[in-house]
Amino acid sequence: MNTDFRRRQTMKERHEQIRDYIVQYTISHGWPPSVREIGEGVGLESTSSVQLHLKQMADAGIIKMVPGQPRCIAVPGVKITWEGDAECGKVSV
Repeated sequence: MNTDFRRRQTMKERHEQIRDYIVQYTISHGWPPSVREIGEGVGLESTSSVQLHLKQMADAGIIKMVPGQPRCIAVPGVKITWEGDAECGKVSV
């Protein structure tokens, strides 16, 4: 198997894992997880590697983020009800 192909598959799987974690955490807690919580939830120790994955996912349209705003991660298809802050809010299930 081509190593480039395998690397893309592994990255796609990791992105799906991160996306699913963000959705489940947001549903459970009412707000998105922090970068550190995402790392803990998916087994990534480095917050910089989590940031890299989040940037790649945002660039690919898998998630939406508000730059400079912690916990402002939205997943298209998950309905968000904004409370208080116009940029971030709680999920409506």
